[in-house]
Amino acid sequence: MARLILLTQREFAPAVAPTLQAAGGNVTLATTLTELEAALAQPARVISFGSGIIVPAALLARLSLGAYNFHPGPPEYPGIFPSVFALYAGEKNFGVTLHEMAAVVDSGPIVAVERFAIKPEWDRLALDTATFTALTHLLARCAGHLNDTNTPLAHASETWGTPRRTRKDFDALCRLPEDASAEEFIRRYRAVGEGPEHALTVSRFGRTFALQPTRGGDVVRGGQKSI
Repeated sequence: MARLILLTQREFAPAVAPTLQAAGGNVTLATTLTELEAALAQPARVISFGSGIIVPAALLARLSLGAYNFHPGPPEYPGIFPSVFALYAGEKNFGVTLHEMAAVVDSGPIVAVERFAIKPEWDRLALDTATFTALTHLLARCAGHLNDTNTPLAHASETWGTPRRTRKDFDALCRLPEDASAEEFIRRYRAVGEGPEHALTVSRFGRTFALQPTRGGDVVRGGQKSI
């Protein structure tokens, strides 16, 4: 049986691990870099799904069975929070990407892409929920190949776009200019949304003010409630 290490957030595991197990995988869950390093005491293929952990290059070099990441955006949007930047740009289509992990984030050879349309009424939460669904579809489609740890997954013809967005880019998008128009506010609000990591701010009188969330209820990531 193939030995797989699933690197993910704990709330995502129930939606991801069974798919790999059904395809024949012996799945070990890792939610931290420490847990990943401990699991690698024996050879295994690493599959990252919805994890914010960047695997160090030295650790990647030890992985003889390969490491793959499910990126929550299409190749045109490498880097952090691809849904945010796609909404801000007014994109009509989006997607998700499976690729080999490399020392530079979102740069490894692309294996597969799944695309879908963005509905005009969608905000960030709606797009992230649709993205999570697309990620699970792509996982199901590729689970058998991921479990064949003796064979690297074939590369697709698609390549990564630019720029690769960073936390600095996201923070800049969250800072609403003092002279922003109503249209610019709406555009940024749709893209950034509300939540622990998503809040528009504005600086006035030497102070920074954050948009007060109006949504109630649990924190949701990719349509999955946080545990």
